Amino acid sequence: MKSPLLDTEASLLNLTEHFDSLHPEIRPGCRLLDNFPDHVSFYPCDCSNGRTRKLQFDALDRLCHEASSDPSTLVVATDASMIPPRNMQAVSVAHFWRLGEQVLSSKVPAGRATALDVELFVIRLGVVKATSFDVKRIIIITDSLTAARRAVDASVHSGQAHSLAIVQALRGWFTNHPDRSIHFWDCPSKAQWSLHFLAHEDATSTKIAARRHPATSLDALRSKSAAACLDAWRTSFARPSSQGRYRWKHVDTFLPTAAGLPIFP
Repeated sequence: MKSPLLDTEASLLNLTEHFDSLHPEIRPGCRLLDNFPDHVSFYPCDCSNGRTRKLQFDALDRLCHEASSDPSTLVVATDASMIPPRNMQAVSVAHFWRLGEQVLSSKVPAGRATALDVELFVIRLGVVKATSFDVKRIIIITDSLTAARRAVDASVHSGQAHSLAIVQALRGWFTNHPDRSIHFWDCPSKAQWSLHFLAHEDATSTKIAARRHPATSLDALRSKSAAACLDAWRTSFARPSSQGRYRWKHVDTFLPTAAGLPIFP
């Protein structure tokens, strides 16, 4: 017997993630943001508002100009690419800038994962490496502030291992150093803003074939399972024998979300 639900159960054998629901970093009062709330900040960009968007990039320009003459500041531009073909892996890229020059570049395949998983992974690359520099301020430029917020949340979720690595690196970096801070800036790729666009071009121009058993995230399996279920439902409802027995003819018309997209199981 074959069905999307049975295939979902079988696909769990491909999951390469491990989760820890009892890790000390998850305990209330012991979380990174509980202990160092003033050391972490986020700067969202409202792309729907042209004026706000311009202010965001003007601020980024000023920030990077100041950093170009400040040895205590490290700027990290991160981005990732999702390659549609089945035989290709996602790619994560981080560029490190200090005193106006690129001092390091990190490029790593991210296996099979969702866009959010890959963005979280590349933030891990950037943060963990950045904390090894002798600096007081780290600026992370990303096109996924959702991933940035997840980066400092060690609770159980897809990519938890990345979040745990990030919060542990930051905890060690912050401890006994009240003058240290990290700042996450939102920078959409379509804006093609200088340093971030260089990382974006690097990521999208790189093609890495998937090995036989690539790293596979929980959300990647969940997304694949949801798509398979939706395809099966569409096929079932399209059969002449099914029409008339059900009130709705098309799956998409009775499983909408607020955004107009089908609800995933």
